Amino acid sequence: MVRGALDDYRCEILDLVTDDLRAFARMRFSGVHTGELLGYAPRGKRIEWMGAALFTAAKDGRIADLWVLGDIQALMSQLGVNAET
Repeated sequence: MVRGALDDYRCEILDLVTDDLRAFARMRFSGVHTGELLGYAPRGKRIEWMGAALFTAAKDGRIADLWVLGDIQALMSQLGVNAET
């Protein structure tokens, strides 16, 4: 969904911490909004937001579990959505 909505999509790993079969990454996502994203029409502007992910691997090295947290409020404000407080 994200890759289809953003040209020049990037996921930059800013920090990475590993421990046995787990890895935690702090990331920055960015791209040019050229397709519908979360139901919002393209704006043609570069957007970026921060996120974090916790990966858990199985003993064979494949990803067994993934937990992701993203700054959705920052993303939504760039999509032109006014958050109610």
